[in-house]
Amino acid sequence: MFKYYSLKKILKYDATYNVIIGERSNGKSFSVHEYALERFIKHGEQFALIRRWQDDFTGKRGASMFNGVVNAGVVERLSDGEWTNIYYYASRWYLCRYDENGARTVCEKPFAYGFAITSQEHDKSTEYPEVTTILFDEFMTRKSYVPDEFVMFCNCLSTIIRNRDNVKIFMLGNTVNKYCPYFKEMGLKHVKDMKKGD
Repeated sequence: MFKYYSLKKILKYDATYNVIIGERSNGKSFSVHEYALERFIKHGEQFALIRRWQDDFTGKRGASMFNGVVNAGVVERLSDGEWTNIYYYASRWYLCRYDENGARTVCEKPFAYGFAITSQEHDKSTEYPEVTTILFDEFMTRKSYVPDEFVMFCNCLSTIIRNRDNVKIFMLGNTVNKYCPYFKEMGLKHVKDMKKGD
């Protein structure tokens, strides 16, 4: 039986930055989404989802971002049936439910915000004091990186975190390319030599 990725081992380190590299479709994103949903439902803590491009959040891409946890019943299970779905609007995700007539009830407070590295200049004046989990999904790419991307990523983190020390950052990548500029910038020199599970 195929075993999906679990955050259990990496969370024991209680690190600020949690870099996870693995095969595609093994549950990395799902596990972080589930973790963030649980933090929101139990403690009211919000979630920031970082991607490289604003297009990653537009239309059906944004609307379907959390389909995995919805379809697996995670939202309903964690909220004890209060919420069953997720509604997307303007780079924000909200818990919601539908009645028998299809009318939608939406949670007043968003559980997640979307941030594009290439648009981070537009977010600088807004504060996100309740965001305690940040996910940069697909930080590794086979395509090109944005010029000065690491600096832009750090600026994006600075906008979200400010001067707080209660935030966990997850950086997820697929094993498509063992090189990316983040490794050099973060001083990760032995990634190519690491074994599965390290």
